[in-house]
Amino acid sequence: MKRIFLFAMLMIAMITTASAQTVGIASAQKTGTNYPMVDDIVSVCSDNHTQYNNIVTDGALDNIQRIYGDKTTQYGVIDEAALVYQQGLDPTMMKRIVMVFPFFSMELHLVVNENSPIHSIDDLAGKIVYEGAEGSSTWVSTQVVKGLTGINWKGQSFSQTEAISALKNGKVDAIFVVAGKPASLLTKADGVRMVSINSAALDNFGYYTKTMIPNGTYPFQKASVQTYKVNNVLATYAFKNQYQDEIASLVTCITRNIEVLQKTGHPKWRDVDPLDIDRIKWPAHPAAVRAIKREMKRQGQ
Repeated sequence: MKRIFLFAMLMIAMITTASAQTVGIASAQKTGTNYPMVDDIVSVCSDNHTQYNNIVTDGALDNIQRIYGDKTTQYGVIDEAALVYQQGLDPTMMKRIVMVFPFFSMELHLVVNENSPIHSIDDLAGKIVYEGAEGSSTWVSTQVVKGLTGINWKGQSFSQTEAISALKNGKVDAIFVVAGKPASLLTKADGVRMVSINSAALDNFGYYTKTMIPNGTYPFQKASVQTYKVNNVLATYAFKNQYQDEIASLVTCITRNIEVLQKTGHPKWRDVDPLDIDRIKWPAHPAAVRAIKREMKRQGQ
């Protein structure tokens, strides 16, 4: 009898595992903020029915391409600057990309060696500047910043893991890092400093907002610096009839566990507010909006 019971339990477990669907969420490289944030979602929201998978990618533009055409990737983390940038390249594609959850904001970090003569963004003229891996949020924002300000620097693009060593070895004069503070790439850096970013052209762009990176955010940081932030969202393909319940389920899980995520997850969760879905400019999926409003109402908010 005991053997029969154990066999039955084993069969149930096997059936449950076999029926569980795997859902991919495209994040970015592990050195940024997207990856650990998505890891938190995977940890909290995966269950016997759905196993979420954190997919390492080259960043924002790669994530757009994946959720548009890769069947293994249903969601992706994308910033608004990248959404607008890709919309300019392929407006037809971008009609099919919608937000499902307002994620966190990412700060623009401009970092130089501590003895560098660069003290403002204008000083980048003629310099060699690391622009991030091509297609990443950092790369997109550097293209936008360069275009808006008209500052003509010489761009270099390679893996983010090489950025700090390239700066220290003189391969580049400055590096841009667009990531939610604290960006893991910079948490162990030394011998460098951050440069404040201030530009009327960026003020007028509409997708960047002035912000501060407080003193002590990074070990090397000796003073607060002004910069800009850009909204980051979790996006998916604009399904009209399919996957409504699946979208609602993920969004409900994140919303329902937001306090847990803020207490135990990456520090950037403290900046996440599900109700920001009403304030972010990019279109939102109706099923996601309904799920957030329903859960917030249930919580009495």
